[in-house]
Amino acid sequence: MNDKERLENMSPLGFDLNGNILLKSEDYHWLMEQAERVEELKKEVEKQKNRKYIKMRQRDDFMKKAQRYKQALEFYADKENYFLKQRMTSSFYTPIELDKGEKARQGLYYNPTVL
Repeated sequence: MNDKERLENMSPLGFDLNGNILLKSEDYHWLMEQAERVEELKKEVEKQKNRKYIKMRQRDDFMKKAQRYKQALEFYADKENYFLKQRMTSSFYTPIELDKGEKARQGLYYNPTVL
């Protein structure tokens, strides 16, 4: 007999003076085991929720990191950034020279606490 059938076939022996249902000892112990199992399952569900939250945070962090890498790579891959340009001071520079690797460092060593 499965658990559902056992629960459906359970019948009280009667009531005590306080109106509490009287059960067979084996039914009482089975119900207590079921209640313990429910508590264990609730704890397991909570653990799974926490794991899922952690995985989602890790995925989000990975996606942000990938985006920073992509932006840095796009900057260095852009051929226009290697052509000389003139500043207001009449000196010539390339955006790559002006950057001096800053975009790469930002992509690699991003620290969200430092703004």
